[in-house]
Amino acid sequence: MSIKRIGILGAGRAGTALARAAASARIDVRIAGSRPPRMMKYHLAQYASHATAVLAEDIAEDADLVVLMVPQEELDDIDVPSLAGILLVDATNRWEDEPLPDWLETSLDAGLSSSEGIATHFKSSRVVKALNHISHWDMDADRATKQSAQRALGVASDNKQDAQTVSELTVALGFSPVLLPNLAAGRGLEPGGAIFNEVLDAATLSARLGPSAQ
Repeated sequence: MSIKRIGILGAGRAGTALARAAASARIDVRIAGSRPPRMMKYHLAQYASHATAVLAEDIAEDADLVVLMVPQEELDDIDVPSLAGILLVDATNRWEDEPLPDWLETSLDAGLSSSEGIATHFKSSRVVKALNHISHWDMDADRATKQSAQRALGVASDNKQDAQTVSELTVALGFSPVLLPNLAAGRGLEPGGAIFNEVLDAATLSARLGPSAQ
């Protein structure tokens, strides 16, 4: 597998669950949260012992990709230039009544999906939508349970090579990727959709998403 190291922006339940799952797949993990690295020592010791805490502005250093796992209301806290050129996996979700940055509200009002809005804001990054429609409990399930369920995860991107890279990560984590034709199709992975937080195999997930799934 080409993925050796990932960065995770967000050290909450979702971020640490991904960190544990990635570490189990022998992927090096760097993680950043709202607190400085020295203050995350005991938090990571309990929830993601194999991850290394770094400053958010250093999260992309030597990483094959960075996963965005912060609440959307906190997106303005992310330093956009620090992610220039990186493959950015948007694993965020939009929840009702959650306050959003003005630029994201504007994008949504214009009819864009949240990931398209994020891609417009992080325009120096390459954005892929993935890993958002699974709970942190299921992300951290043991590999045998995942393989038994044959659970599929959607991957939406405008770039086939980037989609393939994220698909490799999906497989390494123990899931089956289902490729969507473009970033806009990632709308089907959002809360309230037909597959959100559902344990589905690839064929069923594709059928529920309709023509947008491959």
